[in-house]
Order: sequence, then structure tokens, then C-alpha cells
Amino acid sequence: MELTTIERAPSDAHRALTAEQIAAMCRRAFGESAAVASARELGGGTFNTTYLVSLAVPLVEERRVVLRVAPPDSAALSWDEAALMRRELHVQPYFAALSTLAPRTLAADFTRQIIDRDYVFQTLLPGERWDDVADALSPEESLSLWEQFGRITRTIHGTAGSAFGGPFPVPEFPAWSEAVLYRLACSLRTMAGAAIDVTDMATAIEIIRGGAAVLDEIREPRLLHGDLWLFNLLIERGAGGPRIVGVIDADRAFWGDPMADWTMFVLSKGVVHLLARPGADEDEPCPERRQIAHGLDGGAQRWRHGAEARFVQRDGSLGDPLRHPLCASLLDEVLDELLGGHHELLFLRRRRPALFDLRAEA
Repeated sequence: MELTTIERAPSDAHRALTAEQIAAMCRRAFGESAAVASARELGGGTFNTTYLVSLAVPLVEERRVVLRVAPPDSAALSWDEAALMRRELHVQPYFAALSTLAPRTLAADFTRQIIDRDYVFQTLLPGERWDDVADALSPEESLSLWEQFGRITRTIHGTAGSAFGGPFPVPEFPAWSEAVLYRLACSLRTMAGAAIDVTDMATAIEIIRGGAAVLDEIREPRLLHGDLWLFNLLIERGAGGPRIVGVIDADRAFWGDPMADWTMFVLSKGVVHLLARPGADEDEPCPERRQIAHGLDGGAQRWRHGAEARFVQRDGSLGDPLRHPLCASLLDEVLDELLGGHHELLFLRRRRPALFDLRAEA
């Protein structure tokens, strides 16, 4: 077989596989007669190591399949990165409403008998990553995609669950406030373990704990993708305009308040920018755009939105995903929401932990 890998800096998380390992994994997944023509490592991923595998004998419907390999247990992982692949496999059936937009899992192996890592084979979806071509899209094309994104998000959030938090092995809770505070506590431990001053974070958690009743206005758990942004959306461009044709990487999914999906912050930026462009008709009816662009109304709901902000669930990585100018801007907005009515937290503006002081590094 022909194996193509990516030259990377030494990393335990992205340890490359050998041709022999990939061949053995394919035989286990598709039978002893499975033959591999080629395997090409795909770039762009920040967590799993991913290969596009071409089968010489089409033992499955697809000749080309995607092999996703999780980091080994020896990799430096945060609390929110442990067992991501197992969590995704557990929650995947709940994304059934997406139909062909979601990849299908063809085989999964968590035995660690061939390699010391979890891995899955999934179907290959068509299209190109939205973020790769975003600059080449016209405002009208972008706005069409935002509308589609709004409908997809609403479809995902339309699936109800039985408990907050999760999925397995992350604990589930009967109340939304308990799930939020659990995630915050885990983030606090991660920060403390990285020798970061957690005084401000601990104070913010106590403020949120005091407002638990606001969080618990949410009574019904809803499915959240947890990582739905342009990087994980595949689009096709054609004469009829661009279409979203794939939704990938649901390994950070969990159950909670739809407004806690962190992309409700991130993706609103693009819609607000487009709606504010010269010549845009602000009176044009578009519920999905408004849903993403304007979020929730009301002081209590905005407070809840800030308390649930995805940054408190993502900070454990302490790496590249956070170190981005947009993330710094979003953290400021979250602090604005939390500071409303809580003047004792104004010191957060003056003395944020180094983790949150990102602009100097952007």
C-alpha cells in the first residue's frame, strides 16, 4: 500500500501509524481479505489523527473511507478531551435527524489490541471545509450558508434527552446548573494544574452558583453539537448556490441549554457582519438569521448565556484553539454578561488570569 503522512513536530497525540498497522486495522474492520491501495494522512485536525483510506477491494459500499485515530492515553489531555471518541460513538445515534449530513460509523475498535489507541472507520462525506473557502464566497452566498446553518443548528437542538451533561463517561445530572458547575469545576482543576492563578475563576464560579436558579429555568436537556463551527461544516458550491453537505466531529456533543452551544457566540459574528453590510435590508424576514444574529433577549437570559459560555468548557486544552483574536473578543463579551449586576467582579477586567489575556499572543 502507498502511505502518505504529514511531517509534524514531535507529538504524542498525533503519533503517525505505520502501513502495517493500517492494514491490520482494515482487516479487522472489513475482513481478512481486505486490501488497502493507499492511505493519506489528512491535515487540519487538532485532536485526532485522520487518514483517507482507499480500499483495493470494495468490501463496503464506499471504496474510500475515513480512519480516525484518537490520541493515546499517554498524551497530555484536558478533562474535556478524555475519551472523546467513545463519547462521540455513544451520542452519534441522537444525530439521526441530520440524515446524510452526518457520517456513518462503519467500524469501531476500542480493544487496544492492534494499537494502543481508539479508532473508528467512517464514511467519507463530499464537499470542502467552509472555513477553507470562506474568503472566496460572496456576501449573498455566505448569508445563504448562515441560513442553512441556522436550520441545521435548530435540527440538532430539536433532539431532547433525559439528563444534562454527558455523554458517557462524562457524568449526567438532573439539573442544568449541576452540569454547568461540574464543567466549571473541572476547568478550575485544569487551570490550577497548569499553575494558573484561579482566584478570579473561583470567584466567578461562586457568582454562578448563587444564580443556579436562573440556570435551572432550563428544564429539558437538548442535544448540543459542542464544536459546530466553519471548520466542521462541509459545503459544495454549484450553480444553485452553496450548500452545507456535511456536519462532522461531534465528539464534544453534550446535553444542555441550546444557548450553551459555544458557536452561538462565534457564528453570530458572521451574520451580524453580513446583515450590517451596505445595502442589506434589515427588515428582510429571516428567522434563522435573527436567531443566530441576536441570540436571547432579556437580562436573566443573557446572564444565563454568559454563565454557560463555551469558553469555560473549552479552556482545558490551554492550546491553540483558545489563542485566537476572536476567542479573546468572546471572552470579553462573556465577562460583560457576568459583570452585569455584579460589580464585585469588576476586578476581572483589571486582573484577568494569563490564560485569558490572549490578545498579546494573537
